[in-house]
Formats: sequence, C-alpha cells, structure tokens
Amino acid sequence: MRTLRTLISPLVTALAILAGPGAAAAQSIPTPTCAWQFEWGPTGLSNWLIPDAGSHWRYMPIDPQWQKVMINGSYPYARFFSLALYEGLPTATALGDHLYDAQIAPDPGSINPFASPDASGRATGRPRNYTMHIVRTGAKSGGNNLQLPANGGWLVYRLYLPNAAIGTTGGVPLPGMSVTDANGQTRTLPPCPVSNRQSELAVLQPIIIPPVLENPTPQPPVPDHVLFAPIPQPPARLFQNPDNKYLISYFMSDYDPDRILVVHGKMPGFPDTFNAGAPINKPAPGFDTVQMRYWSMCFASFVSPIPVEGCAVDARTPTDENGFYTVVISNDALRPDWLPSQIAWIPWGDEDMVPKAIIQRNTLASPDFAQTAQTAVNQGCGVAFNFPTFPTQEAIAQAGQCTEKIMGFYYPTALWCDREDFKYGGWAKCVTRAKHDKKW
Repeated sequence: MRTLRTLISPLVTALAILAGPGAAAAQSIPTPTCAWQFEWGPTGLSNWLIPDAGSHWRYMPIDPQWQKVMINGSYPYARFFSLALYEGLPTATALGDHLYDAQIAPDPGSINPFASPDASGRATGRPRNYTMHIVRTGAKSGGNNLQLPANGGWLVYRLYLPNAAIGTTGGVPLPGMSVTDANGQTRTLPPCPVSNRQSELAVLQPIIIPPVLENPTPQPPVPDHVLFAPIPQPPARLFQNPDNKYLISYFMSDYDPDRILVVHGKMPGFPDTFNAGAPINKPAPGFDTVQMRYWSMCFASFVSPIPVEGCAVDARTPTDENGFYTVVISNDALRPDWLPSQIAWIPWGDEDMVPKAIIQRNTLASPDFAQTAQTAVNQGCGVAFNFPTFPTQEAIAQAGQCTEKIMGFYYPTALWCDREDFKYGGWAKCVTRAKHDKKW
C-alpha cells in the first residue's frame, strides 16, 4: 500500500493541476529543500521549452514565504550570465527583476571581468566573487538587489557559452544560496544532488506548456521564402531573457524529404571568449569590433515539450571571406558528407513533430550597432506572439519585410531548396531557382 500511495500521489497532484490553479497548483511546486533543482539544456530531460545549444541554465521556484534570499557566486568564464526573477507560481506571469553580468557589483577585493574586461581575475590572481540579495517588494532597491514579488516566482540563472574545456558551469561552482523564512530563520540550501527529476518535470511541464501543443492545430504550408519577425514582448511563461531580442519563423511545410531548408545572412562581430578565453571586448578572428555579445540560431519542434533539435552558435558557425554564414537544416540522421565544411548544419529532428520554428537570439547588441532585432522592435517592426497561438504568416511577413530593411545583410534569409540544387550550386543556386520559379 505504501508503494501504491507513492505512485498515485504525483498522478493525483498532476490531475488536480490540470483541473485548475488554486491549492493543488501550489502543492505541485513544494518549497525547495536544495538549490537549483531544475536545469535547461539541449539534451535529455533538460531539452524542453526551446533551450539554446550553447547555454546551460538553472532555475528554481522562490517560495512565497521566503522573506529574503542571499546568493553567493563567482563570475563564470563564459560569454554571458544573468540572474532573472519572474513573478508568479506555478506559471510565470511577468518578468519581475533581473541583473546581467556587467551590472552585478563584485565583493570588496574582487573584480567583475564583465564590467572591467581589460582586467582578468585569472591572470591577476584577484578573486571574482559577488553577493546578491532577493528582497521583498518595497524593500531597499538598487545595488545587487532583486525585488521579490509577494506571490513568489521563479529564479533563473542563465549561462551562455562557457569557455572551452572548463565545463558547463563556466569553471566555477553554481551560486550558493541561503533563505530567510517568515519567522526570521535563515538556512543554507545545499546544491541539489540530482537535477531534473523526472517525477518533478512530469508535473511541471503540463503547467507551463498548454495541452494544445500535445496535438497542434494543422496550419497551411508556408511559401518557399521563409521570413523572420521580431517579438517585442515574448510570453512570460516562456521565461524570456530580457537581454535578448528574438527573431522567429514558424511553418507547417508540405514535408518533402528531398528538400532542405537553407538560411543565409551576415554574422555580427562577437567576442572571442569560447576559443581563446578572451575578454568580452575582444572580437573573434575575422571581426574588427564586437557588435553583439552572443548570437545563435536554433531549430525547434513546436510540439510539447517544445524541444530544440539543434543550434548554430556564433563561435562554431563558419563564415565566408565576407562574413556571411550559411546554415542547412536537413532530415539526415548525421551531418551529410555532401555538405561542405564551411556550411553549418542543424538536424531536422523528428519528422512527425510539426510545426517547426527557427529562433535567432540577439543578445546585448552594442549601442553603435543598429542592424539588429532590437532596433527593429524599437522602430515598430514586431509581431505579437500570444503563446501558444503563433502569429499568422501574413503578420510574420509584414513584420519580416519591415525588419529586413533595418537589418540589411544581417537579416536571416531562409529558402526551401532542392537537395540536388544545393549540392551543385550552394546558396546561390537555391536563390536562382526560387527566382526562376517565382517563389522568392
């Protein structure tokens, strides 16, 4: 009987959640007894809700009874990191507060390598430590404080592209955490020994991902010329990164295994952190300046649990002599031999999981670089995304045409192309055929 109760209890909780919010939903997110019990990433159980292949994120609920949370961490050796607080449990309803790496003040005697990129804590031997506090709304703000909403929320620790050969946490431990409850008692939360327990994710995922995405509504196929549109305000329940702007495409194709999807555009200058461990103000080889902190393009199945099939990340995306990239998305199980080495490849993934989407991340564009999704949004080119209902193709096309005028060569151009055309003529052949067939 004890075993039976153990098996039934999570199921009853999950069914109660689907029936409505209220007390059952609150029970589904118990007060954490350890820190960082959930992880987002491109593999295994972490692969849900469109992660990025170059990123590893940790997240956890902030209990409504906690009055204060103290976070002790070390600046990672990575391209970018941040801590963001989202209001609402069990589903995030809004971004509450956040700080990204250069905004987080170091402890006395420590150095922040993101705010002072010409100095290196590793080279000088100086520590790289910081302390942050999550405090109740109405408490003293500013500094390294994040405002804690009254109804609790989610804390997300983002880490983009750790340097090579130092692990997914960027060569430092995950931030430590201690919490103060309503009685004034403070306790330290040890790191969770196991992240992403399947029993916990099985309850959490149906809360965040609407049931309609178990069997998405069929949509008409899109034209051969696939357009991208920026999203001014991504849905809060997707835990959007406030330091990003996203370009997104969405399509239900008439699936043809002999066709591939080809994306072409100019790569913005990015820092040489991954390969060389350089500071964030030093551009990677081939670029004169750093135009954007981080760039990636990911291909996802918009079917529950919305897994990412693969990504092209700036530091691993080849460019030609003029700084242009070409990404091929094909249904091959492995990278095909016919694909030249200077072409990036992303697998199509499960051929039965449609619709599909391509998401391009633009992270912290430099103030003097205007050909970005950020500029397009500021100039009114965005499209509304009322998750899980996607914008219409007409809305994406209108916003995409507006955005292309602003981004110029940096705007991603995507085409469906016959595999044989690409084999023998590359991107240029795809464009020529699309124009000849009046599909451009």
